[in-house]
Amino acid sequence: MKGTIQTDPIDASAILRTRNLEIGSSVVFEGIVRKTESTKELAHLFYESDEKLAEEELNKILKEAHTKFNLIDAFAVHRVGVVEPGEVSLLVAVYSSHRREAFEACSYIVEAIKSGLPIWKKDHFADGSESWH
Repeated sequence: MKGTIQTDPIDASAILRTRNLEIGSSVVFEGIVRKTESTKELAHLFYESDEKLAEEELNKILKEAHTKFNLIDAFAVHRVGVVEPGEVSLLVAVYSSHRREAFEACSYIVEAIKSGLPIWKKDHFADGSESWH
């Protein structure tokens, strides 16, 4: 299990190379930046965070999911800094023996990240306006 916070683009292929003969199911979630937000054209997003604290919390979420859903492995990467439309801002990969646990765990992890990670998002719109979330 590994959770990371990074400014570089997410390389899904590096994360998804896991090969374990006990794995019967994998579920992957990619959070992709849309080109519009609230009907306005988005120039880019800016994610701000206390990276050390966010990474600690991210790994805590993964550990909880590992125990709760009896996972074989799980990974999560969240971008910070500028993220352009079409780029991945969050990647979660979950591996388990059975599909039900993998789907439930992936959903659990994504929701926990969205509600509990100390990461703040600022929309930068094409018209020059901005909005924090």
